[in-house]
Amino acid sequence: MKRLDNPSRYTPKVAESFGDAEQRFVWPPYVPAGDTTIVLADGGTGKTIFGCGIAADVSRGRRLPGEIEDRAPQKVLIISAEDSGELLKKRLVASDADLSNIYILDCVQSQGLDFSERYLTFFDLILKCKPALVIVDPWHAFIGGDVDINRVNQLRPVLQGLSIIAKKCECGMILVSHVNKRAQAENANHAAVGSVDLINASRSAIRVIFDDAPGREDYRILIHTKSNYAPAGRSICYRITEDGGLLWSGFSDITRRTLEAAARSHRTPHEELLRQGEQSSANALLRKALKEYAAKAQPGKAVNLSYDQVKAEYGADIFCGMQPKRVLDTLSKDLKADGILISTGKTVRDVRDGRTKNGFCLVKQPPLEAFESLPGFEWPEDENQ
Repeated sequence: MKRLDNPSRYTPKVAESFGDAEQRFVWPPYVPAGDTTIVLADGGTGKTIFGCGIAADVSRGRRLPGEIEDRAPQKVLIISAEDSGELLKKRLVASDADLSNIYILDCVQSQGLDFSERYLTFFDLILKCKPALVIVDPWHAFIGGDVDINRVNQLRPVLQGLSIIAKKCECGMILVSHVNKRAQAENANHAAVGSVDLINASRSAIRVIFDDAPGREDYRILIHTKSNYAPAGRSICYRITEDGGLLWSGFSDITRRTLEAAARSHRTPHEELLRQGEQSSANALLRKALKEYAAKAQPGKAVNLSYDQVKAEYGADIFCGMQPKRVLDTLSKDLKADGILISTGKTVRDVRDGRTKNGFCLVKQPPLEAFESLPGFEWPEDENQ
């Protein structure tokens, strides 16, 4: 058995000896300080421009989207395996950066640097620059030749080491990742190159995609797909200018849910957003129709309705072209709040022609006064009183 070189290093501390957790952010809630953030960038989105745009705002002390308080200008370190210092400088100038607050280790200077065998060298580099933000582009270029990024047991110690550096140096660390070509429908964060443990080990994740709406070829959308320290931030739009700069352009309604639904249905995010809007409008009409049925029903008495009957009386698109059962099941919680109980998957008799068809059962709940008027009825005592 291999012996530990320094057993005393692993001495547990009493819980009360630790200080209170106080989370800070470089960019709330997107980029936490003292930890790693993964940025998943689709091919051609301009991940270098994105990184330089954030770096420019941090270097100038400008408010980033969603911020409500002014910030002080801070230093940024950019480590790139793909771009020259000249190109990075050009992108930074295009986004109006304070170049005196930004350090660059470009594709030439960064050769041979890695997070495993040269961990202390990387640590020392950050200690010298004292940046508030470190951008590594792409992260897997610096992982080391002996580390298989697809194996959790090899990747996790490296990621843990990066997190320790971020905490000790009190900086936010953005690890830029290419997007793989595996199926991504179930989870937008599975798009990262390598093991999914990359996302699991990080405290925040951002996906950058094209804005596929007509006439917005130069626009991109930032989607906050993971947030451990605060509720996820709103999706943000930005435009790439003619000179390669970044210009923030408001917010987007496309969310992680939209992105994943689009992948499952083989639509673009914009197409899926339009479909969701149509579905929301159709659901509002369907809910109104069911309230009208309930208004005519006697409280507590079941009313059987076929799907065909509802379509005939309220239009063929009342279920928005989807399976009626699935739509009703989705609405059941909201309907219950309206005092309407729905039971789907029934075989009912259509009152129009007497034929047996697929349908559902609707019950209007009696008002509370009906229960209070029952002989011997008493509300249970409140245990908190």
